Amino acid sequence: MTSVKICGLTRSEDVSAACELGASILGFNFVASSPRRLTLERARGISSRARAGVLRAGVFANESREEVARAVREAALQIVQLHRPLDAEDLELEADLVPAVPVESGRAGLPPVPILARCRAVLWDSSVGRGQEADWAALERVGPLPVPAFVAGGLDPENVGEVIRRLRPEGVDVASGVESAPGVKDRRKLERFFEAVRRADRA
Repeated sequence: MTSVKICGLTRSEDVSAACELGASILGFNFVASSPRRLTLERARGISSRARAGVLRAGVFANESREEVARAVREAALQIVQLHRPLDAEDLELEADLVPAVPVESGRAGLPPVPILARCRAVLWDSSVGRGQEADWAALERVGPLPVPAFVAGGLDPENVGEVIRRLRPEGVDVASGVESAPGVKDRRKLERFFEAVRRADRA
């Protein structure tokens, strides 16, 4: 099955639901400007509800490397998703790196090859939690990468199947498309999202 990352989690019950429905990765947002931003104390509490085998990812933008490293330790993060250019010092973080690259940047927005080769994956995302759908045709022209690719941006139960059939990514990443309010996941939307992913995988 295509991996599913449920991002912008702010409630323990939503962490439990995401795990129950089959999420591979749980996303916790530490970006200061985000309505889904978590304090470290809150992140520690809800991330502890993750099931064994489900990965925990932290989302960061302009936070300092020291802040990121502290969040990795205190929230037991295994993945760091960075919405800024990566450099060699980021490789010293004790977590796998996933650079978030705007779709419109294409290959020019990717990290240098020596850094990219040491990343867990690339996330194509121009939306950054705003629910804005990406230009999927532009991604079709990018071609294969040396690491797995995840896609985000305006995904919801209605369009995720088409995106999977068109791009066949390693995974999909959703936040606002399965919410009733910022940071509040809707159980029915989550169920429909996972079912749409399964249908697309069977196609």
